[in-house]
Amino acid sequence: MNKKGPIIEEAQGKALVDSAIKHGAKHFVYSSVDRHGAKSIDNPTNIPHFVSKHKIEHHLIAKAKDTDMSWTILRPVAFMENFQPGFVGKVFATAWRDAVKSRPLQLISTDDIGTFAALSFLDPAKFSSQSISLAGDELTYKQLAEVFSKSTGAPIPTTFGFIARLLLWLSEEMGTMFTFFEKEGYNANIGDLKRIHPDLKDLGTWLKSSPYVKKSA
Repeated sequence: MNKKGPIIEEAQGKALVDSAIKHGAKHFVYSSVDRHGAKSIDNPTNIPHFVSKHKIEHHLIAKAKDTDMSWTILRPVAFMENFQPGFVGKVFATAWRDAVKSRPLQLISTDDIGTFAALSFLDPAKFSSQSISLAGDELTYKQLAEVFSKSTGAPIPTTFGFIARLLLWLSEEMGTMFTFFEKEGYNANIGDLKRIHPDLKDLGTWLKSSPYVKKSA
């Protein structure tokens, strides 16, 4: 990962907040990242692109105070789209298999992130000053493999284990993120989210409309 990426992201995020307030925006929805549920607000982690989002969150909350702009923070977990066909999807699956053994990993469809953002804009009073961790499924790697096989009729694509391990070693940020997955993990409340958005996708549902199934249809 680009080491300058989180620095640029932080600067752009803070500038966007400032510009929104300056130009009279009424409601601001920020898509951040979950850092273990309710702990997120006080838990920047040691993952650079998580830290940058944590700083933007605090900037948003501080700057919006005593203004006419309300806010909602959405904190998605790992994207189901990480499993799109190709090398990146294979590496993600292999790294999960080899590095995350003690706990399940939560996943969210980007479509559902968009739905929660839309709901926040449509009813800002309801979602004002709320920070919501977003996940649609929670799976161990074994469960992931079973759902993938059942939904697509094929095993989940992976690569050689040494390739994933090498990339986790070469990319300090990626390695640190997978260590977080193993030692702490995400902690969205899927039951609560389904009460807000009953059509929240689990992985099996997402896979049915994914390129894996479309290609074999």
